[in-house]
Amino acid sequence: MLRRCGFRPTPKDEPSRRLEQTELRQALSEALAELPPDYRTAIVLRDVEGLSTQQAAEIAGVGEAAFESRLHQARLRVRAAIGDEALIDAGR
Repeated sequence: MLRRCGFRPTPKDEPSRRLEQTELRQALSEALAELPPDYRTAIVLRDVEGLSTQQAAEIAGVGEAAFESRLHQARLRVRAAIGDEALIDAGR
């Protein structure tokens, strides 16, 4: 029916792709839960909430350089926990 209406499935519509996305979200959630609170806060403020470094640093109560260091370490830990390949595949 959808094809008759002009719908063309994209790779993101495929069931296997949706499963991969679900698994990635679960892995990210678990990796974030394992982070120390300061690192988790850094990732949430910048990568989830989309705040600027300045805004996020103010909320975290640290200087921008300290905040950037926390964010960098947090991202490294998340990448190590779920693997870079999973993040690369998620961008397809």
